Amino acid sequence: MIEIREGTRGDRDAILALRARCFPDDDREKQDPRFWEWEFGSGGRFFVAVDDTRVVAHLGFVPQLRMLAVDAMTDPDYRRQHLFSRVVALARDTLRQSVESSCAFQIREAVLPAMVRGGWRAVARAYVMVRPLFRSAAAPAAALESGGYAAALLDRWRFFENPLWKYDVHANDDAYVVTRRTVLRGLDSVAIVDLGCQHKKERALRALLREVFARGGAEGAAVAAVLITLGHPALPTIVRSGFLPSPHRFRYLVNDFGRPARRGRVALTWADTDHL
Repeated sequence: MIEIREGTRGDRDAILALRARCFPDDDREKQDPRFWEWEFGSGGRFFVAVDDTRVVAHLGFVPQLRMLAVDAMTDPDYRRQHLFSRVVALARDTLRQSVESSCAFQIREAVLPAMVRGGWRAVARAYVMVRPLFRSAAAPAAALESGGYAAALLDRWRFFENPLWKYDVHANDDAYVVTRRTVLRGLDSVAIVDLGCQHKKERALRALLREVFARGGAEGAAVAAVLITLGHPALPTIVRSGFLPSPHRFRYLVNDFGRPARRGRVALTWADTDHL
């Protein structure tokens, strides 16, 4: 009989084995126990369907934004049994007792129906925008000063404590850009994971983006890419810097667990996800 329950740290290896079965070639770093400990070891929660000792469905949550749902998975041998819907329902009923809301980025279409039945609703879309890069002399790197504008905003856990993903921080007195070199859709890419600037300091941000483009081009990257919502204050700068929409876009879902919600602009980047 399959059991639906909240997971424990003792389920880690079975969860990683499920991930290897579901996504053998996607984000292989996430199959590493060190990555799991970084993501879930402090404040993370996860809900599972278990057949004997085998985890066959999973939905995790990390204390990012409003308890961000991540790693939605169902074993290929156990699909079409509505196990994931049951896991989602348990997660909703459990989390609503301790947090005001939960969010998720819906990337795979197969996940959406169960999340919607569980009460998550789309409130915004995040767009992947890309810009080609060209070979040129690399610009000098800007230093991140511990007391500067960027240091006050950057999430140390997210950017400085990951055991496998390494980030570059480009900063000046008024703006910052965080990047990670990776492969996106088969293209050698400079992913702009996060960016920001002080009010009316767009020029400072554009200067950093030009540095990122020059360095990426000099190192052989084909494109720069950014995930961003329409409500993000840096979107006009991204557009003016030559980025164009790609076909890839994702729904941002929120479940307020039946509570009244007041929502303003939704300003999100890759830094708000568990990707990149």
